[in-house]
Amino acid sequence: QRAKQYNELLTNQLTEARDSVSAVSLDEEMTEMIKYQHGYLAAAKLITTADEMLKALIEAK
Repeated sequence: QRAKQYNELLTNQLTEARDSVSAVSLDEEMTEMIKYQHGYLAAAKLITTADEMLKALIEAK
């Protein structure tokens, strides 16, 4: 009986430890993904603008 209680206690503690490490907030993850997406879009726009400027300079020669 005592060994069974010990095993249950240990199982509960390990389950709590696992859950505390692997807990993920979907709202936080989505917020981070949106931030990264906005950064990516800004960088893509910058590269596109630089490309257009270089093309205009090359064609002007």
